[in-house]
Amino acid sequence: MARKRKKEIIKKRKQEVEELKKEAVGRQKAEPLAISSRLGQSREEQEKAQKKILRNILIVIGIFMVGIFLFVIISNSLSRFEYRGVNFEIVRFCDAGPPCLVTYRTSLPVKIDGKNAVISTPSEKNADYNFYFRNDPRKLNVDFNGTLRFASNMVLNADKNFDSLCEENGVASGNFNLLYRILGTKVIRDENATCDSLGRYVLVEVKSGNMTKIEQFGPACYNIYIKDCEILEGTEKFMFETLVKVNEALKE
Repeated sequence: MARKRKKEIIKKRKQEVEELKKEAVGRQKAEPLAISSRLGQSREEQEKAQKKILRNILIVIGIFMVGIFLFVIISNSLSRFEYRGVNFEIVRFCDAGPPCLVTYRTSLPVKIDGKNAVISTPSEKNADYNFYFRNDPRKLNVDFNGTLRFASNMVLNADKNFDSLCEENGVASGNFNLLYRILGTKVIRDENATCDSLGRYVLVEVKSGNMTKIEQFGPACYNIYIKDCEILEGTEKFMFETLVKVNEALKE
């Protein structure tokens, strides 16, 4: 009986050892699977994170590009404007700055033949002739009392004191003469000229005054009064009214 019981105990222990071995083998097989599973999940999470970062970068780049595009459009729209039928563009010259020289550019269609340029219709032009205003035409606080008339000849007289007292006199007279030359008007100086009652020529007198303004005193005669060397303001107002009339004629 003792031997039989001993054999049963030994057999039971062997079975226990075999079961322990099987459990150990099972754990060894299961651990790599669990590690592999965790590694797989880790790779998926890394890929998701990388894709999210890439998406965010692309979104930022897209927003940046759209911002640049909108900035260009808004800048262009703010730098261009139309006032009373005349188109202008704000142009800054910063070569000698700061501060930059701010100008207001407009143009007329012309035909250029050699050194001569004359006004043309938009359909027949071969170039655009640019004029640069120093003052914003929308803010030129200069009264124009009268009606502008054109003629093939113009007498332009100016107070000689403007040459020595006003730095911008040269710019003002140069732009004024250039515009009317483009329009086919011959501009001369004649201090003895008087207002023609028949309006056969235009007479413009630039003189000092208590207020910068333009007044008509004959069929085609005008006084441009200049206060405190505001000669650019006065002449550019006259030029602007001229451009309004010219653009109206070109659109007919």
